[in-house]
Amino acid sequence: MEIFLKLRYSFFIIFILLYFVVAQSQEMIDPSQSPSTNQQTLPPDSVIQQLKDLQNTRIENKKSTVENKEIKKNQEEKEEKTEEKEKESKYITEKAELEESDIENNLNKIYSDVLKDKKLKQFGYDFFKGSKKALSPVGDDYILGPGDNLKVFLWGDPVDILSLDREVSLEVSRDGTVYIPNVGVLNVAGLKIGDFKKILTQRLSSKYKNLKVDVVLEKLRTFKVYTTGFVKNPGVILVNPLDNLIDALTLAGGVSKNGSLRNIEIKRKTPDGIITYKVDLYDLFIKGLPVDVKLRDEDVIYVPPIGDTVAIAGDVKRPAIYELKDEKTLEDVIKFAGGFNPSVSEVFVRLSRFSKDGVKIFEGSLSDKDFIKTKLLNGDFVFFGQKPSVMENAILVKGEVYYPGYYSTNDTKTLKELIDKAKPLVNAEIVQIIRENKETFSTKIKDIIENKLDIDLNSKDTVIFYKKYLSEPIYVFGYVKQSQTVPYYPNIRLLDVLRDVEFKEDIRRLKAIVIKNKELEKIKRKTNELESLKEEDLIGLNYDTVYLYDLLVKYDESKNVNLYPGDTVVILKTTRSEKAPSVTILGEVKNPGKYEIDRSTTLADVIKKAGGYTENAYPQGLIFIRDTIKKLQKEKLETTMSLLEEEFIKSTRQVSFATEEEKQAALMAIQEQKNLIQLMRKKAEFGLGRIALDIPPTLQELEKSNQNIVLEDGDTVIVPSRPSYILVLGDVYNQIALPYVKGYRLKDYLEMVGGVGKNADKKNIYIIKANGRVVSSQSVGRSFLLWSGLEDYQLSEGDTIVVPTELKIPIAWRPMIKDIVQIIFQSISTAVLAKRL
Repeated sequence: MEIFLKLRYSFFIIFILLYFVVAQSQEMIDPSQSPSTNQQTLPPDSVIQQLKDLQNTRIENKKSTVENKEIKKNQEEKEEKTEEKEKESKYITEKAELEESDIENNLNKIYSDVLKDKKLKQFGYDFFKGSKKALSPVGDDYILGPGDNLKVFLWGDPVDILSLDREVSLEVSRDGTVYIPNVGVLNVAGLKIGDFKKILTQRLSSKYKNLKVDVVLEKLRTFKVYTTGFVKNPGVILVNPLDNLIDALTLAGGVSKNGSLRNIEIKRKTPDGIITYKVDLYDLFIKGLPVDVKLRDEDVIYVPPIGDTVAIAGDVKRPAIYELKDEKTLEDVIKFAGGFNPSVSEVFVRLSRFSKDGVKIFEGSLSDKDFIKTKLLNGDFVFFGQKPSVMENAILVKGEVYYPGYYSTNDTKTLKELIDKAKPLVNAEIVQIIRENKETFSTKIKDIIENKLDIDLNSKDTVIFYKKYLSEPIYVFGYVKQSQTVPYYPNIRLLDVLRDVEFKEDIRRLKAIVIKNKELEKIKRKTNELESLKEEDLIGLNYDTVYLYDLLVKYDESKNVNLYPGDTVVILKTTRSEKAPSVTILGEVKNPGKYEIDRSTTLADVIKKAGGYTENAYPQGLIFIRDTIKKLQKEKLETTMSLLEEEFIKSTRQVSFATEEEKQAALMAIQEQKNLIQLMRKKAEFGLGRIALDIPPTLQELEKSNQNIVLEDGDTVIVPSRPSYILVLGDVYNQIALPYVKGYRLKDYLEMVGGVGKNADKKNIYIIKANGRVVSSQSVGRSFLLWSGLEDYQLSEGDTIVVPTELKIPIAWRPMIKDIVQIIFQSISTAVLAKRL
């Protein structure tokens, strides 16, 4: 727009210059026609006036742009502050709503036996909970006033030279006027937007043809009103001309429960005095009538204390505590409660009223006109009872059936028909009929099904199906080839129940839902067929979820849950996002983390998924840990530790026959060995489960290698950085990590730590390679000089030298202890390589 104005401005400058040139040329051609040599010919007055108007327009547009930016900035700041205030107000309101009012608290306590678990609330006050002030549309009937911000759009064809296509931002000043270029100052206060458009059109139509005018209200003016009395947040609030009483009360946090909803006052100061408008919000809440009172500057909204109240409870559509105004009788207040439910009792109506001695009860019925017209007093409590739930032509079915409940004697006449419909559970054996007169009949369900016997049913019969087991069995169904009923015995566990079950799907994709017996009734209410149970049917119930892969493959003992009589095990499919098989890859790969796998994913595949090796990677030392191996090693470790502890106890008993000095020395030696074993067990925790692999240095070679194994769920892969050390562990004078020196042999590194200890088992020294494999004197050749064949072995970076201690244990235990000690040292070596110690 600004560029367009500049072009038009330039056009007029050129026009004026041309005019001067033409005038001068005329004087040169005919000087006699010039009145005076000192007199200069000027352009027409209309052209000069239009030029001035254009200049004023440019100034006004620049001024409007600056003002608009400032207005926008101020508006954003105000909106932020308003938002913060609304959040604070909402928090205060919600906090207050959590607390019962005195009226609610007293009634709910006194009549708790009648109300049971239900609580009565005061009607109407929740209307303001969480409410926000709505924005109202602005039409041509909006009345302008000081503070309103307008945008005027003008376009049309010129009468003489100028064309018109522009927009002007205006603000109504305090005196109610606006300045409009080409029009002047107009007093708009009190004008409707539609009338303002008409005035502009009349003023400018003489200068432009086909003139079009539009006015948009950019920002509403705001003014103050006062909220007083029983509102949540009394004080001064800012509203606009479109706001009404509801908007103002919402901004004030709503009416407190000690305040009246039926006698709210709006007090307005006028030249003739103070005018008071009274509003009953029940007209809006109950009758749906609008509240049309618009607010004005300096209005006072006063909420007086709540009036008399009456509580309506029982079988009505809207039980609540209502405030009385002009209502006098029970008949009047019933309308507030929305009328009765179809099950209301006509003969059971109770009116409770406070008296000097306590609460007095009045009995009545809906057919008693005098009772319905009883005059109500403050604090009255009216309860409408419910009809008895006795079914006239019904049979009640309970017990061990899929479909308990009521059946009609019109459609189900015999016990055989009832069994076909109710479908007894597999553990049901006996059926019993209890007549209305307490007479009973019992028989086997099998006899009824096989048509050996049948019994006619009467209205109000109760039919109970009983189970055949002393302790209810455990049921298994779902994604299994055949549903099973497993007899219960003490300490039965999930693995015992699933041991002989054949599944329809791969166990990697299945889970067991263990439902407690007491939860089955809740499930039966949600689904008719337990065999078609879905996961959404379990929402809100108490059950255990066990993934079959964890239980049956990983042998995770924590998943082998205890079962109890009547428990049900449902085998369901797992969702992909819920339990997808995955492996974890860490260390020197570009994108370490957890990756999903399938049944054919290999080690090379997951390394590729992780972006491949980094520059510092040392694939030859790759650490591969499998949960199933880890569990077996851990069990073996615990067994050995138990045996050792048992041996230590025996050794302690033998020491009792020695001298005091020998006893102390022996006990210290035993304790040292116990401490050593415990320490080594703690250090071994991380490295348990490692599988030794000969990984080639490149990923391409690994893909073609027989070491590219298929992965399992829960596997962990750690790619270490290139090690620059040799680790020396065991019975040496200084257990330490030494710098790796190319070409150094075993004996060179043992010399660097001061040699082996006095209790060292020199015959069984071995080396754990970085890849987890073991090199011993047997594998490299052994001379008659003990371990001299191994002492010349050249070590590689990351290798670990282990010098075992000679343990004083029975000969039969030595192979097992030797294996365990090796597992421990391998675990320590792995942990150091992975930088986890």
